[in-house]
Amino acid sequence: MFLHLTKVISAFAFGIAIIIFSVGCNRGSAPSIGDEQEEVRRIISAAPSNTEIIVGLGMGDLLIAVDRHSRGIPGVPDGLPEIDFFFPDTEAIIDLEPDLIFVNEINSFGVANNPFRLLADLGIRVIQVPTSVSIEGIYNDIYLIAEVMGVKESGERLVEDMRNEINRIAFAARSERRSVFFEISSSPTLVTFGQGAYLNEMIEIAGGRNIFEDQRGWFSPSAEEIINRNPEIIFTLYYPGEDPVSEIKNRQAFASISAVRENRIFAIDADSASRPSQNILQAFQQIAQAITQ
Repeated sequence: MFLHLTKVISAFAFGIAIIIFSVGCNRGSAPSIGDEQEEVRRIISAAPSNTEIIVGLGMGDLLIAVDRHSRGIPGVPDGLPEIDFFFPDTEAIIDLEPDLIFVNEINSFGVANNPFRLLADLGIRVIQVPTSVSIEGIYNDIYLIAEVMGVKESGERLVEDMRNEINRIAFAARSERRSVFFEISSSPTLVTFGQGAYLNEMIEIAGGRNIFEDQRGWFSPSAEEIINRNPEIIFTLYYPGEDPVSEIKNRQAFASISAVRENRIFAIDADSASRPSQNILQAFQQIAQAITQ
């Protein structure tokens, strides 16, 4: 059980998977440690969603270190030092002389104290970005990061581009809504979601109906519940080297489900589905295409 959940968290690049354990985070005002406005030239990002936003704002060249899940994100310079999520090397970070460190709630998961607090106490600006559970929350994250970095207009443009694409998807949505089951994690611990997740919003906007829309947050349904609700479409997350569609298709217990019988099982890019940044649009487009075709 523990090993399976660890795999889920790692695969989600410490994005929405953490919300399985901490549903209902409070956005409030933007949490930050050290609010002084200074010129930003050297940035550390300790979460991939923050890194993607920084790159989307055209500021990727200012990154001097990132977490391991941010390596490989297009726009991140090659060969950057790697920052541990939970146990950052304070001395090494100080030696990098960052102007700004972006963290989020993920970095405090499973530890007694915020591991970046000491760096803030030493005078380094540490900005904590909420782990967003809604599309509107992602907009706010972009606004926050853009404002802190002094590129407010770039943030506004990035959000406007997102809104335009989401409006396009909504306009093209089917009037007849198809029932959807979105499998986040497979057996032995099935995980899905109800209301209160941006993936649920994406399904609804694209013209689908989550078979668990009567639930809230992240939970583990039984196979029997899924079979009884008989989804017309099944979504699953794709990770390189895996074939989740075939795995679901070959589950004997699922043979009677409409989506399985009609071969309507679709793999959605895991990174874009699980990281709350502007890059959710890739997963959004995949979801919309599957529902409308």
